[in-house]
Amino acid sequence: MTVIASQPISGLQSELDQAIYSGVVRILRLWMIAIPALGLVTWVFQLFDESLKPLQHRLLLLIAGAFVFNAINLLLLQRSRPGQWSARLLQALGLVYPLVTPVLLVVIIADVRPDELRTWVGSSIPQLQLLMIAASLFGFTFWVSFSAGLISAVIYLFICFFVPDPYRPDTPHIIESAVYLLTAGAIAGKGASESRNLVSKVVESIKSHEFLSRLLGAYVSEEVKERIMEQGLNLKGEECEVTVLFSDLRDFTSLSEKLSPVTVVDILNLYFERMVQIISEEGGVVDKFMGDAIMAYFGAPVSLPAPRRSAVQAALRMHKELQTLNETLNSDFGIRLRAGVGLHHGRVVMGNIGSNTRRDFTIIGDTVNIAARLESMTSKTGSWLILSKEVEMGLEEKQRQELHSLEELTLKGRKQPVVCFGRQEQKDD
Repeated sequence: MTVIASQPISGLQSELDQAIYSGVVRILRLWMIAIPALGLVTWVFQLFDESLKPLQHRLLLLIAGAFVFNAINLLLLQRSRPGQWSARLLQALGLVYPLVTPVLLVVIIADVRPDELRTWVGSSIPQLQLLMIAASLFGFTFWVSFSAGLISAVIYLFICFFVPDPYRPDTPHIIESAVYLLTAGAIAGKGASESRNLVSKVVESIKSHEFLSRLLGAYVSEEVKERIMEQGLNLKGEECEVTVLFSDLRDFTSLSEKLSPVTVVDILNLYFERMVQIISEEGGVVDKFMGDAIMAYFGAPVSLPAPRRSAVQAALRMHKELQTLNETLNSDFGIRLRAGVGLHHGRVVMGNIGSNTRRDFTIIGDTVNIAARLESMTSKTGSWLILSKEVEMGLEEKQRQELHSLEELTLKGRKQPVVCFGRQEQKDD
């Protein structure tokens, strides 16, 4: 079996590249707001404390430089395409460049406020580095975040090594902080990796569901889609055993002549919506619509415990739902719809069939033809439902009792007559 997921996720890597690209762009845009905000706060502080002005002026220059670098990086990244090496390099720069800012910050503090250097090196710098490591999560890869932690730890040790003894934290404190930074990088990397896997699974699920909707049509239950994804699907073609259902509205053409085209379309859409929902709930797959006719099948591409029973149950529910719908149609438009249903069980060929420009996942074979012919006989036998002996054999006793035997029917295009059973209108229908 060809696993269904292999079909729709050929572009999964590009989807992930796009997701990572978008995440980094978002964080860079956030910094375009956060950096000026930090500069504003810094400027406000120096208004109230004259002693802070030398420090604040240096900090404002550092903030301005970070803003310009971030703006250029964001501009170049937006002009790159997701997945390109240039885009990945810019993404890495956008996430890692803040890691070197503590070095510049220490230089400023040492020059302007050396008395506060021990406090900055002991607590403020590691805390700032932890925030930068957290930002690396948007890289969605383990090694980006782990590298951020490793680089931060190395930079911190570098800072502590060159800071004069009076301002240097205790050695155990230095080692502890470096270990924390390295551990934070590993944890962030694990989180980034798990996030990437989650994004991958979400993208795969979405693409698989979209592919199944295109392949089997929109009218397939989520349960069937999930089971197909688990079991796989052979697109090249395979023989399988199914129960085919054909349903067609009787005399709808003459009825539609009394109504406007818009009304006809609205009525058909309403009819199809209700019928398809029932088919889906019974585990069937709608193959196609042909005018006012519906073709569906039960038992594939996902097997059912009793496809014959499911098909008959769907037909009975469709008939009952049509009676309910007719009450509305009779009240609004003065019309009543009648439908005939034909059922046959047998082997078919299932696959993705068509030309190079258009293919449909469908079933073909004599079983399909017989079901269609049985439906066409409903108007001649007085039975709204006709099913073959092959279907009747798989029914429960209660379902059999509701049927009546028909004479052997000779169907168009077939020499041998077909043993059939029918169901006429009943009071409880």
